[in-house]
Amino acid sequence: MGILILSDSHGLVGEVKEAVERHRAEAIFHCGDFCVDPGRDPFSRMLLVTGNCDSPSDVPTERQTAWKGLRILQTHGHLYGVKKSLLRLHYRAEETGANVVLFGHSHVPGCTVERNILFLNPGSLQLPRGYDLPTYVYLEQTEAKEEGVTVQVTYFDHRGNVAPRLGGTFFLRS
Repeated sequence: MGILILSDSHGLVGEVKEAVERHRAEAIFHCGDFCVDPGRDPFSRMLLVTGNCDSPSDVPTERQTAWKGLRILQTHGHLYGVKKSLLRLHYRAEETGANVVLFGHSHVPGCTVERNILFLNPGSLQLPRGYDLPTYVYLEQTEAKEEGVTVQVTYFDHRGNVAPRLGGTFFLRS
């Protein structure tokens, strides 16, 4: 079983609930701009971070989570200038010892490994950019060894179909 990752749903509830119900996940991460009451189902079951469009609340702007050999840094991205560059976010990942960074803000789906850190943006369920369909991600650990872990990143569109040309398999050193 893996983890589900969403971002930038901007008030959608039904579509988010459908995505959550579609997959068995050990944890559900939302990378901000959920724009609804964080106590509302299904958001109340998620690990949330606040985005630039979310109302002030007790939801943090950043979260660190350990999961199956991964050290995950989760943020929205607006405080790190992710629309211009991942450099500031990369520095923060190194400061925290993260080997996976989950972020949103740009609405552009993508994942890449830079200096042994997986940067993963699930895209947006509400306003996709850089891809023709709304997207979210399911991440699974497929192998664990002493020297690191292998993960499979699968993007899905809003209807639950695998999104072509996105995702992949990545090895991350421990």
